[in-house]
Amino acid sequence: MCPRRRLKIRKTGRTSGFSLPELLAVMALLAIALAIGIPIVNEQVRIAEVRAAADDLALHLRAARMISVAQHRTVTFNVYPDPNNAFAYDRTAGRPEQRFSTPASVRISQASDRTILFKENGSVEVASSIVLESDVSGARERWTVTVNSLGLATLLHERLNSGA
Repeated sequence: MCPRRRLKIRKTGRTSGFSLPELLAVMALLAIALAIGIPIVNEQVRIAEVRAAADDLALHLRAARMISVAQHRTVTFNVYPDPNNAFAYDRTAGRPEQRFSTPASVRISQASDRTILFKENGSVEVASSIVLESDVSGARERWTVTVNSLGLATLLHERLNSGA
């Protein structure tokens, strides 16, 4: 049999762990960080939502242009501004147009032309622009999607103060 080893325990007079004031201080710092961080995160989520809606609109405009070129036909892209806040286009010849809506917090505030016709070569008769807006923390996020006469879609971002 092996002899048992005895562990020596030192007594320092202090137990290991944190004291109540130390725990309260750490919890207070965490509460302050959360109080500051949550509104910032919420604002960034709303900004990302309007950005995603603008990217989605530009993507569908590009898709409509590609369909017109690939299928050698005119593709009609319709914009339904506020209060509908949607857009639609005929993706397949002979089928009804497919409609896409923006998120509830994003509105299509204006469109220079409510109907954009992509010709067989991908161009459009008249350049058009569509404006998406969302109110974020007392300011307005505005994204303008512009379709030039060649049918190319570009995005422009503006952040307007509450006085605008």
